[in-house]
Amino acid sequence: MNPIEAQAALDTIAEARRELARSGPQYPLWRHAAFAAVMAALVLGQGFGFPWQLPLLIFPLIAIVWLVADDRRRYGLFVNGYRKGRTLPVTLLLLALMLGAMGGEIYARFAELGLLVKFGIAGFAFAVALAMSLWWTRVYDRELLGGDA
Repeated sequence: MNPIEAQAALDTIAEARRELARSGPQYPLWRHAAFAAVMAALVLGQGFGFPWQLPLLIFPLIAIVWLVADDRRRYGLFVNGYRKGRTLPVTLLLLALMLGAMGGEIYARFAELGLLVKFGIAGFAFAVALAMSLWWTRVYDRELLGGDA
């Protein structure tokens, strides 16, 4: 492959990314809220002992499988949040915040704090995950439009 062919191949990839950003999935707000609900349920599960912890783990995992299948059916693809590029810092920040919220739930469980505190932490996790999902999507679209890897 000569340099001209190589540049043509790179240009084709960049155009494909821009086309994906323009015509790819435009997730409705409910889709971001569904992701946030999954994250909030996973966080909330840490605030309870057995047997409540099990359904608060199983139901979000089932919801993840459903969301992936729904994305593939509706949009023809599922975009994994754990990927290299400009979205990685957003993903890592979300992970850190959710782990912090889980730590808060664990503290609330062992300190025997009330349901209001546990649901408050989960509500915070929901709001953060919703905002981060919206932000992640904007960063991802900008990355595709800019053609950066």
